[in-house]
Amino acid sequence: AVVSTQSTGEELIELGVLDDSDNESEDEVLNELLSKQQELRELVEYNRAQLNLLQETALEYMKQQEVRHKIDQIDDEVCDTYRNFMLKKHKKLPYSKKEKEQANKLLADREQLNKLLLENCFMT
Repeated sequence: AVVSTQSTGEELIELGVLDDSDNESEDEVLNELLSKQQELRELVEYNRAQLNLLQETALEYMKQQEVRHKIDQIDDEVCDTYRNFMLKKHKKLPYSKKEKEQANKLLADREQLNKLLLENCFMT
């Protein structure tokens, strides 16, 4: 492979495909191509940054959805516990210490998840 030190334009002039008068217009075209290439590079960088931002936002939203799902599950358990308490109250049966502790734990877990959700929502 022979290494050529001539530009492609010079080679085309030597071969007679182009003449010297076309050289100035070719420079304009080349400069325009280089300018557009730089614009495209900048656009690619901007798009890459926007894509990263979108990905981070989507991941944060997925985490929030996961917390909301856990809250919904705890809400269902709280409702079940409340129904059981109401049945016992209606039948005039006492609540066990274990049932009270379980209800308090569910409410504490729910409160903690709600705090977490609120803190994360304001961070984004």
